[in-house]
Amino acid sequence: MPRKSPLIERQLIIVKDQRRKYGSRLIFQVQRSAYIGDLENVTLMLSAGKLATIQPGKLLEWESGKRYEIETVGFSTASEAETAGMQMAQALLLCAISLNFGLRLNYRSHEPPTVFDRTVSTGFVMSAEAYISWPQQTVLDEFEKAIAAPVRERRLLLSMELFAAAALESNDRARFVMTVSALEPLAEQQPMAPEVVRAIDVLCTQLDKDASVQPEIWQSIHGRLLQLKRESVRQALKRLCGKWFPAEPTAWKNIDHAYALRSELLHEGCLNDLDILLYEETRNIAKYLRRIYQHEYGYPLRASATS
Repeated sequence: MPRKSPLIERQLIIVKDQRRKYGSRLIFQVQRSAYIGDLENVTLMLSAGKLATIQPGKLLEWESGKRYEIETVGFSTASEAETAGMQMAQALLLCAISLNFGLRLNYRSHEPPTVFDRTVSTGFVMSAEAYISWPQQTVLDEFEKAIAAPVRERRLLLSMELFAAAALESNDRARFVMTVSALEPLAEQQPMAPEVVRAIDVLCTQLDKDASVQPEIWQSIHGRLLQLKRESVRQALKRLCGKWFPAEPTAWKNIDHAYALRSELLHEGCLNDLDILLYEETRNIAKYLRRIYQHEYGYPLRASATS
């Protein structure tokens, strides 16, 4: 079916015609509105007649910067709206990188855009904000106790920095990746057994003798072979789980599962199983990390490490 002219498309969108009922919504943050040219309550006329509206969003008390919503509307199917939403997310990121300003996408699902039906009323909408806090004396007592703790190795400090900062991330994917990444500095890799090291040395020697291998390929393979002389990060974490959770065989299974999910996200860009709740996976790993820090510093955390 031939496409209608942009003018006709916009007419259908404006009257909320059922044939163009789907839209996609993106929520993003910038530090200052000037970074996006102070665009606010602006409607952009896109190619093929689609419309995109940029309007201010609500920030929580602890957040900084400015939040915006951008709605792209005028699609006949939900899949078209989702594709357009991903294109809009890509455009926002490219614009931020090109103009060199910070931008954060806010979302809770596996993908940045949210698809919605424009013709369905949202009904009555109400929002609220709640938080848990500690009394001032409790904070002072905990801070004084923490000051008395000897300074530990930099690996442990980096892990705690990543873990604490992850809680400030505004979408589930970034929060999950950063929380699981807090495990890596803890995984000090030990040398492999002597017989394994000898076998790798033999392979390196055989590679050196093969003149048919191109130099750049030889260097790459040689470097990867040398890396095999140390245990991998996952092997190191498995070994350390025996120290951190000696009577808990499921601990390594859960940590390894989260580490595999993180690898899948980083290497593929998304998870194959979209039913996985990253929010729950993050909470699960956070419990283990808190117990690890409790073990390393030798005193109980004020908030339960299992909460």
